Amino acid sequence: MKIRKAQLQDAKAIADIASALGYQSSSSETLAVKRLNRLINSCNDQVWVAELNGQLIGWLHAQHAFRAASTDFIEILGLSVSDQARLKGVGRSLVEMAKEWATDEQVCLRVRTNDIREGAKTFYSALGFSSAKTQSVFQIEHFV
Repeated sequence: MKIRKAQLQDAKAIADIASALGYQSSSSETLAVKRLNRLINSCNDQVWVAELNGQLIGWLHAQHAFRAASTDFIEILGLSVSDQARLKGVGRSLVEMAKEWATDEQVCLRVRTNDIREGAKTFYSALGFSSAKTQSVFQIEHFV
């Protein structure tokens, strides 16, 4: 298995793997490339992919978050591993990349997960993460 930074040609595979977790990939491949391009060119975001024998099997997106009233941190904003590669160390290897980045930046590493994802909570706990707080998420639908 090889871990590397994402490239534009990974956009479709990233979207396909994310759809396995229930994230709808309703946007076109062109939009997926546009989103990934924006992240690749951001100095605050990192996207790593895991590949095995030339096939993408997982990805992780992390962001260095800056806040006006608190210390900055790096947050894992997305992590997904293909069904056939789960429970084989892929997610752990991807999280290690985010840990290294946080160590280099001398900030803490955070991750949020939906409360209904028991497997994710077990996974992150096993990697040394502890629950820091419970919160609610509010949103306004996108504006036309």
